[in-house]
Amino acid sequence: MSKPDFTGIWSFNRARSVLHISPPDATTFVIDHREPVLRITRTHVVGEVRDTFSLDLTTDGQVVMAERDDLRLKARAYWDGDTLVFDTRLIRAGEEATNLVRYTLSDSRETFVAEESFRSGSLYYDNVWWLDRLPST
Repeated sequence: MSKPDFTGIWSFNRARSVLHISPPDATTFVIDHREPVLRITRTHVVGEVRDTFSLDLTTDGQVVMAERDDLRLKARAYWDGDTLVFDTRLIRAGEEATNLVRYTLSDSRETFVAEESFRSGSLYYDNVWWLDRLPST
């Protein structure tokens, strides 16, 4: 049985999402998924500030390391049935945290849901991000 393919350009649906953090003005995910290779590029926009971050993973649970400014992370992706799990351990400004995100794709493949659990000494939240597929150009 083949796994869901998350390839596409996805836009944050604020109306359907349930966030326990301040929502960005906009978020876009660009995902290139060629099982088992997965490239995720996420851009958050808050006011005039754009924050883009990309990560190359494989879906076999292999750990990858990345650094950017004061952020260091160890991340891995793996399948739990048809759910793609993105498990990250990170250190930002000396504080350790975990971020577990479970991605599911709708049957129509037009939306995906990212259920996020973030835990650190100063932040503790759970979010449900809904993202809608944008038309291909």
